[in-house]
Amino acid sequence: MMNKNKSVTLIIRSGEYFIYNSKEFDFFNISYCPEFDPNDFFAAARLLYQMSYSTEIKNLEQYVEILYKNEYRELLKVVIQGEIIKSTKDEKIILIDFSLDLGFKSDIVPHILSGKEKQQQERKRFALVITEPQYYDKYVNIMEALHLGIYKEVNEDWEVYLAIENQYPDLENLHGIVITGSTSTAFDMSENWKEPLVNFLREADKRQIKMVGICFGHQILAHCLGGEARKMTFVPHMQVGRLSLLTGLNFGEFQIKNLNVYQIHGDYVFELPKNSELLLSAPHCQNYAFKSNHLLGLQFHPEFNPIILIYFFWDLNNENLKETYLKECYESFKKGEDHQLAIWAYILNFLKNQ
Repeated sequence: MMNKNKSVTLIIRSGEYFIYNSKEFDFFNISYCPEFDPNDFFAAARLLYQMSYSTEIKNLEQYVEILYKNEYRELLKVVIQGEIIKSTKDEKIILIDFSLDLGFKSDIVPHILSGKEKQQQERKRFALVITEPQYYDKYVNIMEALHLGIYKEVNEDWEVYLAIENQYPDLENLHGIVITGSTSTAFDMSENWKEPLVNFLREADKRQIKMVGICFGHQILAHCLGGEARKMTFVPHMQVGRLSLLTGLNFGEFQIKNLNVYQIHGDYVFELPKNSELLLSAPHCQNYAFKSNHLLGLQFHPEFNPIILIYFFWDLNNENLKETYLKECYESFKKGEDHQLAIWAYILNFLKNQ
């Protein structure tokens, strides 16, 4: 049975003073519940926001509004730049240096932080390649928090690069790459940042560096490595919400027959890349996930949750589409339970040979 409670310890350090917060967060069984965000980076930023502005976030709609505020995004950046002292499937300890008037000297906190001194010296390098053209307009810091909150662990260096600025990591001694989703299309090469991205991915593929492609990342990996991505002309609009998939995949300790995933996409992989195998199919999309010895492509979003999906549609200018998408999301959230913990474990096992 899946452990649905994750113990998150948040330590906010201000000089020799600490604010110490530790509680059980209901991260994974999200039955449209606004109390806690399933991503602990967002929960940490929310706590900082509440403390800094003496406010309380009481419902989901209020929280979505907070996500759009520049003040929240600045706090989220602080959390991203914080340090993960410990990270396991059951516990995460985050240390943040932040100036607050409140605080106290603690005997507990130094004891928790003492484990930091015992960390191994050798650190592995990973890269998060962000492929969103609207990054600066809408998603600044949010994409880092969504992904690093899942993948970043102790003794790892995660470097963040913006493909829209032609930023890419040195492939030497790089252990793995995550390619994000995007509002752009994988098969439209007219945008000037696409060709450098394709060249980078092909070179990483030649070196057989582990790569995980999410949505657009899944499509661009297929499209540039012998497969093909296309627009879903056979559906009336983007496919959104939480979707249940029949799966025969092995999720270790998690026994899952119908895997629940979060999706938002209008394009799909028509043909798989060379030397890959099909992992998952959906009613509207046969090539929903694929795998090879060093590639993992996922059409769905392992970093998403109900709050984030609603956030994406909250300020749509097209009121009819907004109403359609929000209705479909709300309806889908009522069915089943959240399986992100099992999905994260599967990805981490692939990316880091755990």
